Amino acid sequence: MSEESQILPEALPLGPDVRLIEANKDGLVALDKPSGVMSHPNRHEERHRALLDAHYDYEREEFSWENDAGDICRAWLVNRLDSPTSGVILIALNKEVADAVKQSFAAHRVNKTYYALVKRTPGVPAGVWSDVLSKTIVRGGRKIKDAQRLPAKSRYQVVKDTVGGFPVCLLKLMPVTGRTHQLRIQCKSHNHPIVGDQTYGSFSFNREVAAETGVKRLLLHSAETTVNYAYQGKSQHFTAKSALPAEFDAVLKFRPGLNTGRGTRAPMPHSSSRALSGRRFRRP
Repeated sequence: MSEESQILPEALPLGPDVRLIEANKDGLVALDKPSGVMSHPNRHEERHRALLDAHYDYEREEFSWENDAGDICRAWLVNRLDSPTSGVILIALNKEVADAVKQSFAAHRVNKTYYALVKRTPGVPAGVWSDVLSKTIVRGGRKIKDAQRLPAKSRYQVVKDTVGGFPVCLLKLMPVTGRTHQLRIQCKSHNHPIVGDQTYGSFSFNREVAAETGVKRLLLHSAETTVNYAYQGKSQHFTAKSALPAEFDAVLKFRPGLNTGRGTRAPMPHSSSRALSGRRFRRP
């Protein structure tokens, strides 16, 4: 068995429904991660639910596996997405490129665009959210709640809202900082919880949406990532995009009493529709 083998992006052992979006000559690769797939296996080795079906080294942030010829192949995780979040995620096929792109993340030379379907429409259609997030840390085997307070900044823009359906709004979100769960926490803090968020969301509203549309996932999607990085003495530019999943439209277009297609129920009786119109879907 050889020590290591250079691989092609098409030969990656992709996880369930993970799709190759883009790859460049340096070995930087963009993948489209579905909701429910983990960025890497957890420590119980749930490889069948991870981005790649491969062993993962947590210290090196490195996937490794054997190909059909018995050669060792490697790939490096560049950034992460929460398991319930879908969309663009980056890996690299060599460590030098991975390190270069991570440096760009640290230096804020990466632009990321997300879309979120949230409850209620902001009163101001575009703006900046600047917040301070609390973080729990582990010290000496003991959890210290709110031990760190970190600034978090995101730009937002209203893309689409609804009339006659759920009181929801499609937001374009552009994080300036990169804190853990930043967008989910900021949406909640500004009274616009993301639909389907099982940690920071409106649980009763999530149940109503799921009951009427069948959509149960977190409606947060990483739609575009643009990174500028330096490699082998040259400046490089890389962009990858992922289309908005169909579940967003299923909730946006839902109207009580109407069969709007995928994920919706059959038309309801007139009396039921009228009751829903006055109670469930009234805008706060």
